[in-house]
Amino acid sequence: MIRLDLSRCTVASFTARGGFHVVDVPRGGVVCTAAREMLALGVDPAEEIDVRRDGKPVFLRCFTVKTWADLMVSEDGDRSVRFRPYRGAEPPHSGDPALRVSDCPEDETPVYGSSIPGVG
Repeated sequence: MIRLDLSRCTVASFTARGGFHVVDVPRGGVVCTAAREMLALGVDPAEEIDVRRDGKPVFLRCFTVKTWADLMVSEDGDRSVRFRPYRGAEPPHSGDPALRVSDCPEDETPVYGSSIPGVG
């Protein structure tokens, strides 16, 4: 399991592959962006990410690196945050059909803070 610590809304840090990494994105989606960076570093897509803020879990459930990497964050008109399928040029692991995500996680998982992956 990889621990991802959120220090601000757009900054996260984690240790993987023997190094300490910091991800800073201009707008939301830092967990998704960090997961894509983990894949680029060669982290196992099946590894789970434990997202924490101030040492406390943000989500009640941990999702895999692959699951987070296949998601992006968007804001709806009412400024609520939603997780959507990643629409980038190509997810880092898309060349391997075995690693593709076909379904987003269930949306019934209670969370602390923002909405959960797969809520659309």
